[in-house]
Amino acid sequence: MQNSDSTPLAQRFTIFPLLRFAAPSIGMMLVISLYTVTDGIFIGRYAGASALAASNIVYPAINLIFGLAIMLATGGSALVAKNLGEQRTAAASRRFTWLTVAAATTGLLLALVIALFFTPLLTFLGASPQLFADCRLYLGLLLPFFPAAALMVIFNAFYIADGRPSQGFLVSIVSGLANAVLDYVLLAHGGLGIAGAALATGLADLLAATIGLVYFTRFSRTLRFCAFRAEFAVLRTACGNGVSELVTQLSVGLVTLLFNRITFQLAGEDGVAAISVILYAEMLLTSILMGFTNGVAPIFSYNHGAGRRSELVRLLRLSLGVIAVFSLLAFSAARLLASPLITLFLPAGGHVFALTLTGLLLFSLSFLLVGFNIFASGFFTALSDGRTSALLSFVRNLAGIVIFLLLLPGVWGITGVWLAVPAADAAALLLTAYCLHSTWKALQQQKEPSPKGKAQHATGMVTTGS
Repeated sequence: MQNSDSTPLAQRFTIFPLLRFAAPSIGMMLVISLYTVTDGIFIGRYAGASALAASNIVYPAINLIFGLAIMLATGGSALVAKNLGEQRTAAASRRFTWLTVAAATTGLLLALVIALFFTPLLTFLGASPQLFADCRLYLGLLLPFFPAAALMVIFNAFYIADGRPSQGFLVSIVSGLANAVLDYVLLAHGGLGIAGAALATGLADLLAATIGLVYFTRFSRTLRFCAFRAEFAVLRTACGNGVSELVTQLSVGLVTLLFNRITFQLAGEDGVAAISVILYAEMLLTSILMGFTNGVAPIFSYNHGAGRRSELVRLLRLSLGVIAVFSLLAFSAARLLASPLITLFLPAGGHVFALTLTGLLLFSLSFLLVGFNIFASGFFTALSDGRTSALLSFVRNLAGIVIFLLLLPGVWGITGVWLAVPAADAAALLLTAYCLHSTWKALQQQKEPSPKGKAQHATGMVTTGS
């Protein structure tokens, strides 16, 4: 195993090397967004509208395993990258192994709990008698793959911490293509309906998890599976640090439910169709912003662990500039390409198309702001400040959107629905700016440790769970 001095995270990044390092993560998020949309298209076309509705009804249960896994992945990778920055490679590998086992165990336990309470859970999620069988079949077939889904998510984060962000991108392409091909074979030709869709998704997740297991067993640079002990203090730290990502995932289900109910009240089924398309478009256009944030987070964690305060300030300034450019590009794409983007989901012309076009043009204002809020949450997670990260995520993703969704439609009708997210982003940006400015000033005022102090910090520092 190579010493952590050789990790690419240790280099001094300028703008283009930073973008190259983040590019695989950006590409991975784009691929994930694209095949999420493609998956829905296959279900709707070859399994029918009721099957598509059933997959949407059980989405919160599926989203829960991804939320828990992302929490462990982001919080854990920040801790492990920090250990690498402290030159504690053995501790990093040990904790990586422990967190991987914890993620797989979490997936298994969640699947067992859902299986025990299957009927009341589906009733709570709103499965009607007509859709109950499809909901049970789809979720039931996915449950055995929950551990694989958790491993897929956690490996995606640790590829970056290992200095191989391109590995995650390649795995996402392979698993995405496998998902699409299996959808085509099992649904279009096999006639398996919603069961085929569940098997395609589960098998693609299993493929991604298997590739990760092989990679970290034989080919990784700094992180390898090794003997470990159950460090529950490390697990608590990872969960606390990554809780903002869990908040983000859990809020998606609630916000989507509110959007559907309010738009149905104001514009009927056309309104629900319109907001569905807009949220798909948001997923595609913000994937670049999320990918960049995920891609650079281990760099911040490494420099935080190494005590490089001035480098953290420089990287923060550089990253905010990149976010500003990406935000302008996303906003411009939403404005200039609104019509062709909508035609991916809906035929041109008609009332639904016009309603969606109007909504997207207003909703697109959020693309100017949301990147800074996404980045700030990831930045504080990378610095192991899970509390601030969770606060920013909660204010934007849950409290802000819910409050404005409940207030603005009462004043402006359906226009208020389209403006709820931009308003939430604007309000959250005020808190984001304050937190980033305070951290910026604190980093500038702190003195970096001397070379001797850094060596002592690396070899003698006592940390949680060490």
